[in-house]
This record gives sequence, C-alpha cells and structure tokens, in this order.
Amino acid sequence: MSITIDGMTETLRAVQGLEKDLRSVANGQLRAAAGECARGLIAELHASAASSGVPVAPLVASSMRVKSDRLPSVSIGGPASVGRYGASAGALLWGSEHGGRNFAVAPGGAYWIKPAVDRFKNDGAVAAYKRAVVAILADWRLL
Repeated sequence: MSITIDGMTETLRAVQGLEKDLRSVANGQLRAAAGECARGLIAELHASAASSGVPVAPLVASSMRVKSDRLPSVSIGGPASVGRYGASAGALLWGSEHGGRNFAVAPGGAYWIKPAVDRFKNDGAVAAYKRAVVAILADWRLL
C-alpha cells in the first residue's frame, strides 16, 4: 500500500542541493517528520488489525516497525516469529490481509491494512507531514 504525495521527489532533490553538512541536518529533520507520521500510521494499523476479525492480524501487526526514511514508511511482516507456532510474520502477512481458508475469514478481502491506510491518508496525518516539510524547507530558505 502506498500514499502518493505530489511533489515530494522534487522536494527531496531540492534538499540534495544543500551543502553536505546542512543537507544531513535537513534530512534528519525530514526523517523526524516522516517518523512521526509513520508512528501515527502504525497506531491506526494496530487498531485496524485488532478490529479486523482476522485472528492472526494482531500478531502480524506486532511485527510493524517505522523505517527511517525522509518519506513516511512502515514495514510489516518480515522474519519475526509470531503466534503460538512461531510462524514468521511475513509468511502470515498476505493471508492476514486477504483472508483464505487457513485464516478464518473469506478470501479476497482487504481486512486491515488497506482500510487503515485509506483512513490514515484521509484523516489529516498526511497534511500534517506536508506542513512539517514546508516548515523545514522554509527554515532552509528553499521555498
């Protein structure tokens, strides 16, 4: 799942135009703003997993991590062992989102990730990230 933010590629290129020492500070500020936004998404995903009706969704959700990036980014799944049988979160990810015979819900759905991402992008969190980016760029006189 992804959320498209128009103009971010150009914005990141503008930051690359700063001198090296300034660039690392500006990139750190962008990572902090993106991390704050991603933590909000993780909270939304945890709530969505808990209310999804898919028994393994909360287990898979426990594997989520904020990725350090200048754009909000979350990783879900991976090799982390979850559940009583120690299956990897990555092995359970597809079924926890799309259902199937072994996941106690009908196949073909979008049970917790897509609904959470859709709610998140419409609740103002993305706008808050954009405002933080604009403030950072203004501080560095790139706007």
